[in-house]
Amino acid sequence: MKPFWLVLNEQGINLSFYVFLLVLVSLCCGAAPGWSEPSFRSVIASVALVAGWTILCHTAARMMVLQVRRGHMRLRDAARMLEIQLDIFRWLGLPVVLVCLGAFSLAAWTREQPILESSMMLQSIVLLTPGITILLATWSAEHVFGARLGLTDSTLRNYFVSLWSGLRGGPVWLIIPTMMFLLLGDLAEWSQPLATGNALAIGIAVGIAVIAFLLPWVVAQVIRQEPLSDEDRETISLWLERVGVRTRGWGGMRIVRWNTNGRVFNALVAGLFRPGRLLLLSDRVLDELPRGQVLMVVMHEVAHVRRWHVPIRMAAVAPAWFVSIWVGSLFTNEAWGATVGGLAGLLLTVGTLSAVAYLTEWDADAVACKLAVKAGNQAEGMPATEAEAAGMMAAALGRVTAGHPAARRASWLHPSLAMRVKRLAKPPRIHLI
Repeated sequence: MKPFWLVLNEQGINLSFYVFLLVLVSLCCGAAPGWSEPSFRSVIASVALVAGWTILCHTAARMMVLQVRRGHMRLRDAARMLEIQLDIFRWLGLPVVLVCLGAFSLAAWTREQPILESSMMLQSIVLLTPGITILLATWSAEHVFGARLGLTDSTLRNYFVSLWSGLRGGPVWLIIPTMMFLLLGDLAEWSQPLATGNALAIGIAVGIAVIAFLLPWVVAQVIRQEPLSDEDRETISLWLERVGVRTRGWGGMRIVRWNTNGRVFNALVAGLFRPGRLLLLSDRVLDELPRGQVLMVVMHEVAHVRRWHVPIRMAAVAPAWFVSIWVGSLFTNEAWGATVGGLAGLLLTVGTLSAVAYLTEWDADAVACKLAVKAGNQAEGMPATEAEAAGMMAAALGRVTAGHPAARRASWLHPSLAMRVKRLAKPPRIHLI
């Protein structure tokens, strides 16, 4: 049986924006000034506040369990009510994080510790701990609700598996790359006294390249893989070869079947560079979509690669942080100058990344229609024209979002289903690169 938090999340809760804000807000507080003399009391106060928040989440779950057992609420109504309550607790957890790191001076205390002061990566672990603990507390409460009502296995092993599955399904994808780049910054800082300017620049470039190549390996370790059928492998490999994507040899793209216990319609490409790049296709995509729609999903991901959408999104964030540094420099004589600059960077990052994400998603849909005609080679069930490909793409989008109203609405990184279908009706003229 699925962990119960997965059942709740299938109703449409989208944590991606929340996790992004959680990580960004936590790390932006790294330079926050202490409101009192930092001491170990900062740690004790933060632990007490987060523990209280955890108890509050589990109390809400226990109240809903009692309501169901006493016959005062139907199970579905209680689950929905708990979902709403815990979603509120998650978002109110962001101010709790600010209180811990700022008001309780946990961030300032962290900067003064001998082991932590010279490493941004180690500091980030402390900064992220309150927010991640609150997120885990809400998942824990969901699991306890399901376990007490017999909806999921109540063993301790299943409890920890469900929490790890939650981390692996969301935050880990953002936290691990962030940690790797912070580690790169630490290595550059430690080696600076020993290196000349050119040598340091070369070392940083090499470090970035190594991290970019290691990322697919890290992703492969995080996700749950299962064997891909010979038929699926041959078919998808043929599609990729037809559009110029190698699938064999050292530089080929590896196709991976992603085991999500049949709960996720998703696909993505992991890796900025060709060697070691992974194409991840979830079990539901491979098992439930018709071949033509699977083709459109694959070509959409290939379009992201061909059009360099991930590097473009990464580069789009840089101007926002230059503005953040400039805003912070205006208040150099104020203790809260870094906080104001961080807030400005946060707002600009969210706005810029959202705008670029919309444009790249629309672009990937249009490019995918062109690629699909070439990849399908006019075989049976494959699109023969871009118009047919656009129809298949619209059908695929409708299928993967069926039963998930939140997935059909516009989010900060994805246009709504209606917006994408409208764009597909008249795909723009795009010259492939």
